[in-house]
Amino acid sequence: MEDKTILLKDADYVVRDVENIERSSSVVIQGKLIVEVGKTESFRGKYTYDETHDCHGQIVLPGFIDTHTHCNETIMRGLGHQLKFHNWVDNVILPIGAVMEEMAERDELYYALAQLTAMELVASGATSLIEHAVNFGKRHVMTMSKALSDFGIRGAVAKGAEDFSDLDRGHVGTLEGEIKETRGFIEEWQAGKDELIQAWAGPSGIEGKTTGGCTGTLLTELKKLANAYDTRFHTHLAGNIWEVENLRKKKGVAGSVAFGNLIGILDEKTSLAHCIVVSHGEDKILQDTGAKISHCPSCNQICALGVIPLVKLLEQGTVCGIGTDGAPQNDSLDMIREMRQAVLLQKIHNMDPDIMGHLEAFRMATESGAEILGVENLGKIQPGYLADITTIQSEGNLFLTPLYDPLDTLVYAGSGGRDVAMTIVNGKVLYKEGEFKTVDAGKVISMVAEAGKTIRTQLDF
Repeated sequence: MEDKTILLKDADYVVRDVENIERSSSVVIQGKLIVEVGKTESFRGKYTYDETHDCHGQIVLPGFIDTHTHCNETIMRGLGHQLKFHNWVDNVILPIGAVMEEMAERDELYYALAQLTAMELVASGATSLIEHAVNFGKRHVMTMSKALSDFGIRGAVAKGAEDFSDLDRGHVGTLEGEIKETRGFIEEWQAGKDELIQAWAGPSGIEGKTTGGCTGTLLTELKKLANAYDTRFHTHLAGNIWEVENLRKKKGVAGSVAFGNLIGILDEKTSLAHCIVVSHGEDKILQDTGAKISHCPSCNQICALGVIPLVKLLEQGTVCGIGTDGAPQNDSLDMIREMRQAVLLQKIHNMDPDIMGHLEAFRMATESGAEILGVENLGKIQPGYLADITTIQSEGNLFLTPLYDPLDTLVYAGSGGRDVAMTIVNGKVLYKEGEFKTVDAGKVISMVAEAGKTIRTQLDF
């Protein structure tokens, strides 16, 4: 990548992190790193700029990190909201996946879906994602990884694996086959030394799941595999009460977290999507092992799965990021909306308006997301940190006026797709004022829309 020097000039606010917000400040980027933050006058004569972006009237802040989503499910947006979770999987997710597998252009479609997901994320202020490629998506991890890397977003692709399911539509494999395929993906992707996208192990979930997942043996072996390749492990866990009750009956454990600990899959390089049902003592397991959580508040409400004991977990030091989950569990990949949902859900569940605030949610969406992704110099606007940055148009924006506190107003009143002015990843502008810089947006949207028509015809949606 060409090492440009970029000036983000004269922002009304620069949010370095939740504790440090500066007024009338600027940011200098060289290559992929932030090198200086301060008054524009203090930089005079020090740099020759290749690009200058006038950020007057804007808030400059670290880009959001979506710690759990499913790119291929973007084509399933707006379906199944009245169904119970397992019926929704059986009647929406798996049938659509099966139809996609029969399309001649399926690889091109998966590429387009990954890029459409990235488009929605960066237009909403996100600069990183963790893609969990489960069900039929696990067969297309190389295609989606390349699409995300070509787009220029940062993140990880966790390759799904499943060796049993009561709802199998042809996506379930053998234990040996799933291990072999995950090893092949990690080896091939790591050999390319991609700077932006990591390759992770990402089994679908634990064996108590009503929709299927992985035996304890497969989970253990995939965790060993991830460790052997010095990469990370991402899975669904404790996402609903049925899963936990099944494990209690079959394994005699307190819950999914306890079983995960028993089979050795929990440590500081493990991230768990949802983790809603945390039984007595399991919070201590999370604290002791260092396993991290991706909290998906909108999904948990739409699918009526429950409320995570988030405040307690945060107080105990468990790292919790925020995820959108896939489009049909949310219908939006807007991380600003997810921050708001995370706060409001805790307030009403605990009947306490002071139980959680906007600063905790912002930290989860930035610094905590960086910890889950395993990138130390990410999630803040500080010298030496990666230049993954979002700017918000505040001046003249009727939805953010008046602006007393930039983060308070953003979390409670903001909207990603409406308010984001510019998104930068690794020192490169990916999106500015409605224009995507690295992708033919019209072509991507058109392809997904046409595929949606085919799915609607075949499945009578």
